[in-house]
Amino acid sequence: MVGASLAYELGRQRARVTLLAKAPQLTTVTANSFAWLTTGYGQDEAIVAFRQAALREWHRVEQELSGRLAIEWSGALRWFTDSPATERFANRLLTAGYPVHLLSPAQVRALEPHLKAVPAHALFAPEEGALDARRATEVLLQAAQAAGATVQLGNEVRALLTSDSRVTGVMTTTGPLRADLVVLAAGVTSAELVQSLGLTLPLAASPAILLRLHTPHRFVQRVVSTPEWEIRAASPTQLLAAADYVAASGANSPSAIAQRTLRNLQAQWRRTEHLRLEQVAVGQRPMPRDGLPIVGHVAGVDGLYLAGMHAGVTLAVLVGRLAATEIVRQQEQALLAPYRLTRFA
Repeated sequence: MVGASLAYELGRQRARVTLLAKAPQLTTVTANSFAWLTTGYGQDEAIVAFRQAALREWHRVEQELSGRLAIEWSGALRWFTDSPATERFANRLLTAGYPVHLLSPAQVRALEPHLKAVPAHALFAPEEGALDARRATEVLLQAAQAAGATVQLGNEVRALLTSDSRVTGVMTTTGPLRADLVVLAAGVTSAELVQSLGLTLPLAASPAILLRLHTPHRFVQRVVSTPEWEIRAASPTQLLAAADYVAASGANSPSAIAQRTLRNLQAQWRRTEHLRLEQVAVGQRPMPRDGLPIVGHVAGVDGLYLAGMHAGVTLAVLVGRLAATEIVRQQEQALLAPYRLTRFA
């Protein structure tokens, strides 16, 4: 989605863009994303403000694309293991200027009437929402093509082409492709591609489990996040649930965690008698070492721009617009200043 957003924004600013992707279809980490548009668990006030700006950008792009993104701005309920932890998190968001509400059990029941295990306190963020990440990426790709971009799904980038200290293009499955600038928004693959330049990108795979569940009755009305799981409705009959990845096999394998999560949901929600697990997927999220985005030109290497981050769905359209402005107009964007690769030097 980050690459699709970059192609869309670069095309709108009259750049000649070719977008390359390894997979012939959208089967990457984006397709296996929970796709919650949220401030997350921000480490400090700055990243909360950055994510808040990202939510505003989604409204802008939603309007530009005439509602085709189909974002559900339902708000999000969240609570932690105890009330003090929930209150501390709410106060941190409020200090950062993010509008949230601390709810009583009665208020939680009013928002989610089918929830059995109601917490003593929950935090409600009314500005948050969710979308279908695969569909949204397809819409952004179509908009990028309408703006003049060339999209080549299934044409894998095998290596970066260089001359002296400059990146001059990429070697693809179908041969070399020259470019004035290469933008790497390839998730964890970006770290592999820059190794030939003598660069170590502090970004690694952080797996997460996504469950698709079928239900004849929609029993959850908005995004709900607890210490054990996250859940939201993807359609009137399909739910998405996210859980932490623990191990590849054994008692904490994705399939085992999926079954425990299913039982947990059935125990904590009403109208779940016919809830059925349809799919278990593992998404390899690109996670920078400090959890913050890595965006910008690479110092000492001309012709290369990086865009790697966790919460790529939330941040995609904001980073897309800011990065496109830096690339085309050569104007550094203050919002991106904290997220340069040089901070790891």
